[in-house]
Amino acid sequence: MNADQIEEIVEKLINLKKENKSNEFIDSLSEFNEFKLTNKTFYQTILSGEFDPAIFKKMMNLKRKIENGEDKYSVDVKFGYYMSEKYIDPVIKK
Repeated sequence: MNADQIEEIVEKLINLKKENKSNEFIDSLSEFNEFKLTNKTFYQTILSGEFDPAIFKKMMNLKRKIENGEDKYSVDVKFGYYMSEKYIDPVIKK
């Protein structure tokens, strides 16, 4: 799946959650079967309400860089720095 397809599915899932659809209802929808199987942890994160839009946006920006031919390792390092600045730096500063 490319970044555009992932964003489309995630938007649909978030909208269903906003409409107060139950997880059981969402699980029953066949349009999400492939996404559920290939991205199980991510799917569960979205349904659990632990989804962080800022992290998702960063992930999709970096996924597009990989899709456009950028080295996967360097993109992984960039994401590691981003997560470190978000979660580790604030703890260290205290």
